[in-house]
Amino acid sequence: MDPSQHVPSLTHLRDFARARKAGRRTHVAQDRAQVTAPIGERFPAFYYEKFLSAVIEYIDNGCFGGALERVVEAASARKRASYAAAARGMTVMLSELRPIAAKRKQRNVVVNDKYVQLVSLRIHLLIELADYSVVAAHFYFSEKALTEVELRLMETSIALASLESVPGAAPAIAMARSGRLHLIDVAEATSADRVEELRDASEAYLDEWRAAA
Repeated sequence: MDPSQHVPSLTHLRDFARARKAGRRTHVAQDRAQVTAPIGERFPAFYYEKFLSAVIEYIDNGCFGGALERVVEAASARKRASYAAAARGMTVMLSELRPIAAKRKQRNVVVNDKYVQLVSLRIHLLIELADYSVVAAHFYFSEKALTEVELRLMETSIALASLESVPGAAPAIAMARSGRLHLIDVAEATSADRVEELRDASEAYLDEWRAAA
C-alpha cells in the first residue's frame, strides 16, 4: 500500500477523534508505524474472526447449542476473557433478536464523499430476522463506553458504508459485550452536518498521518 494514499480505518479514526476531543495526544504516528510495518511485523488478522464464525454457527442452529462456549474454550489465554465477555453479551442480544440466518461480509468498504475517501470499515455480519429484514451489523467489542463523538462518527461511517454495499439493510452497531444492538437512524447519520463532521475528522487524521512520515 502506498502510504500517501492511506484511508484511515474506522477503529483508528474513532480513537483519534476521542483523543482529539479530549485534548489528549493522538496515536496517529503509531498507527502509521503499524500499517507500514513489514508484513511479518504487522498485527495479525481481525482478532474476533473465529468469534464471528461461532456467532454464525449459533444463529444457524436456531440460537441454541454450544458454538459460543466452544469458541471461548478454544481461544488462546490472551483472547479468552474478551471472547467470554462477548459471548455473554451476544447470547443476550440474539435471544432478543431471534435471527434466522447470518452471513459474513469479508471486504472492507471505503466510504467516499465527493470523490474523497474518508474512512475504511467492515460490515461484519448481515443478520436476517424472522420478518426477512436484514441488519448490516458492525461489531464493537471493546469494554470502553463510546463517547458522543465516537458514536457519531461510527453511525455516519457505518450508515454510508451500508447504503453503498448493502442497500436496503438496516445499519447497526452490535455492542457485543453489553448485548445491545444499536440501530442507526440513517437520515440523521447521513445529514450534511454529520458527513462534514466525518470529513473534518478524516482530514485532520490525514494531516497528522502525513506529518508522521
